[in-house]
Amino acid sequence: MTPFFDAEFLRKLERLRLRARRIEWAGVKGEHAASRKGHSLEFSDYRRYQRGDDLRYVDWNIYRRLDRLLLKVFTAEEEMNIYLLVDASGSMDATGALPASGAAKIDYAKKVAAAIGYVGLRNHDRVGGAAFAAALQSPLKPGRGRAHILRLFAFLAGLPCGGPTDLAAAIRRFTAVFPRPGLAVLVSDLLDPPGWRAAVEELARRRHQVLVIHVLDEAEIEPAVAGDLSLVDAESGRERRLFVDAALARRYREQMARYLGEIESACANLGIDYLRTTTRVAFDDFVLKALRQAASVS
Repeated sequence: MTPFFDAEFLRKLERLRLRARRIEWAGVKGEHAASRKGHSLEFSDYRRYQRGDDLRYVDWNIYRRLDRLLLKVFTAEEEMNIYLLVDASGSMDATGALPASGAAKIDYAKKVAAAIGYVGLRNHDRVGGAAFAAALQSPLKPGRGRAHILRLFAFLAGLPCGGPTDLAAAIRRFTAVFPRPGLAVLVSDLLDPPGWRAAVEELARRRHQVLVIHVLDEAEIEPAVAGDLSLVDAESGRERRLFVDAALARRYREQMARYLGEIESACANLGIDYLRTTTRVAFDDFVLKALRQAASVS
């Protein structure tokens, strides 16, 4: 059925569920439950009646007992669109300057996206998305059902990988192609210092619920290199020769830690779910255990 998972792992995935943030609703004037297509309504609380509220949502039993007009408040959960945004730039190929210590990041990212998409489709959500590098690539229109599972897996399996990253431009294009807010799952190494912040801010501004899954190779965090090296940029092809001693290695680790901290802090300030993993972490463990740490997943 899929190049990504066996039947046993798919059964485990079916225990997961993606959650959309709920919006409060209490019978706005002129609107009633039957008119709100794509919503499930669930009683949540009461609030005081205000002029113009729909009288059909007054709790008349409380009014008879306490002589108080209280309105029933519901939570409304909209039909959810899930958008999978997969970084397919050259740095995701794990054949760049630093020797890779695990599977290629692009392969790991595809499997993460496939797992999340499968969970969404099994829970009757609509799943679509796109890849990106310097621009948005191969957008997949949101769909649902068993047939769309096969389309999603074929879409991910066929994604090419290469070229420079322009995350900000790709996300601007994404919000134009997919204007309806949903759960946007960004799977990337975020090795785009000029663009990552603008990208996540744009997603938040467009009212998407955002889950950032930051995929790195362990060698990018703790490179085991020393001496005379020739480093080649995986995206631009530029080559640079340098001598790596203990002091330079320490500076690299400090700057990488600072960079990761900035990303984590920015996501927290924007109310964005952020998870970081490396390709050395077993994929099954990440999806079935670590992924549950996100507020978007249960």
